[in-house]
Amino acid sequence: MIMPIASNTSPIIALAKIGRLKLLKNLYGAVLISPFVKVESVDKGKELGAPDALEIEKAINEEWIKVTELTRRQNQTIQRLVSEARIGFGEAGALTLAKDRGIPVILDDREARALAKSWDLEYMSTVMVLYEAFIRNLVNYDELVEDLAKLTRVMWISIDIITDVIKRARKVVK
Repeated sequence: MIMPIASNTSPIIALAKIGRLKLLKNLYGAVLISPFVKVESVDKGKELGAPDALEIEKAINEEWIKVTELTRRQNQTIQRLVSEARIGFGEAGALTLAKDRGIPVILDDREARALAKSWDLEYMSTVMVLYEAFIRNLVNYDELVEDLAKLTRVMWISIDIITDVIKRARKVVK
């Protein structure tokens, strides 16, 4: 069964930049984002002339990335998280949606992941989205390695993490 997932801004932008945004649709069916993530990824991206912003906007128009309206209570939770937890509005919105809907969340920020863990939320990083796509045969080993290399050019990722994922993938291939 495919379950939707919530996402922060950076995973969506990074996957769009490396041409792999559609993996989210193939893996999870739908991606829920807060209005904050839409502003950060599409509105600001278009102002900067970023091609990935158009790709994300297309996914929103196709309705598999769903901009989710927030309730007053959710907005209050987000405001509290931003002021107390040193995370941004995108992370706070993604965490709040994931918690309220009981769905996993994609986060790359260390503080946001620590919060997800403390809330017993299932979470993953952008790197693990690529690994899951490999496990589910949506990309092959060579494509995974190439995608990980591309990802390191659009966001900072520890070489240890990249090495670990490639080692895991190699064991699957054998």
